[in-house]
Amino acid sequence: MVKIVITAPRGNMARLIAQEAYKRKNIQIIGAVGAPGRDYIGKDVGIVSGVGFEIGALVYDDIDEIIEKCDMVVDFSTVELSVRILESCIRHEKTFICGTTGFSCEQDKKMTEAADVIPMMKAANTSYVVNVMKKLLGEAAEKLGNKCKIEIIEMHSETKKDAPSGTAVEIAEEISEHSPDKNYEDIEIHSVRAGNTPSSHRVVFGCMGEKMEISHDAYDWRCYASGACDAVLFMKGKRAGLYTMEDVIEDNKI
Repeated sequence: MVKIVITAPRGNMARLIAQEAYKRKNIQIIGAVGAPGRDYIGKDVGIVSGVGFEIGALVYDDIDEIIEKCDMVVDFSTVELSVRILESCIRHEKTFICGTTGFSCEQDKKMTEAADVIPMMKAANTSYVVNVMKKLLGEAAEKLGNKCKIEIIEMHSETKKDAPSGTAVEIAEEISEHSPDKNYEDIEIHSVRAGNTPSSHRVVFGCMGEKMEISHDAYDWRCYASGACDAVLFMKGKRAGLYTMEDVIEDNKI
């Protein structure tokens, strides 16, 4: 049994993760953390996150009140809350799965450095399909990087705060890592924030006389919640280090 704390339990991702985690016999939600002043502080996670009934776990506004009782923290919240959670995980030597995006370069560096002392997973996108797509893009960039112009078009709802998306950044990094002549700065990213547009990422390889597109569209965020729960099981008992969703996919024990 893996005991977890989730963050921002009324958020879109956290709600779905809580619902998915509750259905899994090998994951137990022991609490949640929200920003101070939220009207759901002190209430049961099951009610706040839409499980539909009380599950015997409360929402706190201070991570230090509950963190000692958990194995890991699963965070899909805001940059401000994530930074607080990271600091607490380091102090208490707890595993941290971070799906929050929009960090500054300095904050992102601190996230990476935390892997020296705790098991740390940075997962801008927990979809299996997106992470397979990244591998395909790496292969395409290796073969076509010096023959095409490569651009990324990412679309999300108007409520998403960061642009470009964390997934788009990871895609650009994957392409630049495998392309023979393109750096990250050479890959243009176009961000669209409109209405309730579902998550969408398109990568265009434009060559003379032809083009190729590799794309992913998410119509139901439960694909991310399922991947996040798989990540929880994968991270159980891991040593300090930096892990990714690619490690989860390659693992055969889930």
